[in-house]
Amino acid sequence: MNYVFRPSLRAAALFCAALLFFVSGSRAQYTDSQAIEDLGGPREFAARRAELIAQVKTGYTLLFARNDIPESAHYREDNDFYYYTGVQDPGAILAMDNATGHIILFEPQQAGRTAQVYGPNLLSQPEEAKRLGFPVVQPLGNLDMWLSDVLSAHPQVNLWLRLGFPDKADGARPEVGRDHAWKFAHPYHEDLPSDLAAAKLLAERYPMAKLCDLTPMIDVMRNIKRPKEIEVLRRNGKISAEGNREAIAHPGMHQYEIEARAYEYYYSHGAQTVAYLAIVGSGKDINTWHYFSNREVIESNQLVVFDYAASLDHMTMDITRTFNISGKFTPDQARWYAVDLESQKATIALLKPGHTYEEAEAAGKAVFDKAGIGVQWYGFPGHFVGLATHDVLRPSGPIKPGQVVTVEPIVEFTDKQMHFRVEDTILITDGDPEILSSAIPKEMPDIEKLVGSALKEK
Repeated sequence: MNYVFRPSLRAAALFCAALLFFVSGSRAQYTDSQAIEDLGGPREFAARRAELIAQVKTGYTLLFARNDIPESAHYREDNDFYYYTGVQDPGAILAMDNATGHIILFEPQQAGRTAQVYGPNLLSQPEEAKRLGFPVVQPLGNLDMWLSDVLSAHPQVNLWLRLGFPDKADGARPEVGRDHAWKFAHPYHEDLPSDLAAAKLLAERYPMAKLCDLTPMIDVMRNIKRPKEIEVLRRNGKISAEGNREAIAHPGMHQYEIEARAYEYYYSHGAQTVAYLAIVGSGKDINTWHYFSNREVIESNQLVVFDYAASLDHMTMDITRTFNISGKFTPDQARWYAVDLESQKATIALLKPGHTYEEAEAAGKAVFDKAGIGVQWYGFPGHFVGLATHDVLRPSGPIKPGQVVTVEPIVEFTDKQMHFRVEDTILITDGDPEILSSAIPKEMPDIEKLVGSALKEK
C-alpha cells in the first residue's frame, strides 16, 4: 500500500497552480536534466532504487538531500541522495516503501516569490517531476504525517537510512567524520552537524521504529561503476587531463595562475564544478600534501606539484603531475622522479582481475625498497574515485571490473623541499587497466617537453 494523503495532494496541486504565473517556462534551479541523461536518464536512477529496495526488502527507506547551500560555490547534492534520484534540491527527502516499491518525493514548499527569485523546485513542477520518475511529490511538511501513519499501522517497522557519515566531493566518509570531530573539539560547536541530525530526530520522534543502516549497501553499489558512469568518467578524465596540460606555466607566475588556467578549461569544456581545491605546491609549500592557498610566486628551477581535476555530472577525477618549472629536472630531481614513476607503473600493471590490491601495493613498494626508500611508502598509494574524489570503501582484496582507483606513490625529502607525486585515475576492466587521465603526459622527456613548450610560448 502506498501511504499518500489525498488532502495534502490537493493542497499541493492548488499551491502549484498558484505558482504557474511565476514559474511557467522555468526549470529547477539545481537539478541538471542533462546530467541525468548523461548518466542514463530517469530509468537508470529508477533501476538503482529498485536494486536497493531488492536488498532491503522490508520497511521504508529515507534518503535526505543536503539541507544547506554552500557559500560562494555551486550547489552540489549529497552524493547518496543524488546516486538514487539524480535530483538536486536542497531540503528534499525521498521516501520508499520497500515492500511495494512506491515512492514519494518530499520537497520544501517555496513561500511567496521564492520560486520566482531562486527557481522552482520539483514540488511546483509536477510534470517535470513525473518525467524524472517521481509521480508523487508532496510538501515537506507532510513527511511527519506520512511517518505517523506508517508507524501506527506497522509498529516496530524498519526505517532504513544512512546512519554512517556522508561523503563529499573532496572527502571520504571517514574524512567527514574527522571534520565533525574538529567541530566537536570547539567549546562552542553546533549541537549536531546537519548531516547527522536526521537520524537523531527520527529516533527521538519515533522510538517505536527500528533505525537500520543503509550505508554498507550503498557503498557496495557505488563502488562498481555503472556503464553510463564510466562514460562520464572517461569524458571527465579527458577534460581534466587536457585542462591540466594547458595550465602549465613558467617561472615568475603565481601558483594561482596555474589553478586559474585549468579552472577555465574545465568550465569551458562543460564541467559543472571542480572535484577538489587545486594543489599547486612549490618551494616551502611543496611538502604540504594538501596545500590549497596557492598565493606564492614560483621561482626558477623549483619543483611544482600540481594536483587538480574537474567534477562532471557529479563524477569526480584525480590527477597529479610533478615538474620543474624551468623545464628540466636537475639530476637529483630526475633520479627520484624516475623512482616514483616506476613505482606507479609497477602498481598499475597489476590492477587486473585475478590480482588483489595487496599484490599491486607490494609491486609498487618493491620499487621503493630497491631504491632504499621503503620507509616512504604510505600504504596502498591511492583511493577509489566516483561521486567523491575519495570515494566509498578502501582498496583491498580482489580487484574487480568497474572499480575506479588512483595510483599516487609519493617520494619526498622535506630537507631538500622535494616532493614527487605522479597520480592517475585508473578504470579496472576485464583486461588491462585503462588510464582515464592519460591525456597529460608523465614520461620524463614528455613532461619536460611540455613545460619547455610552455616556456617558449610566454
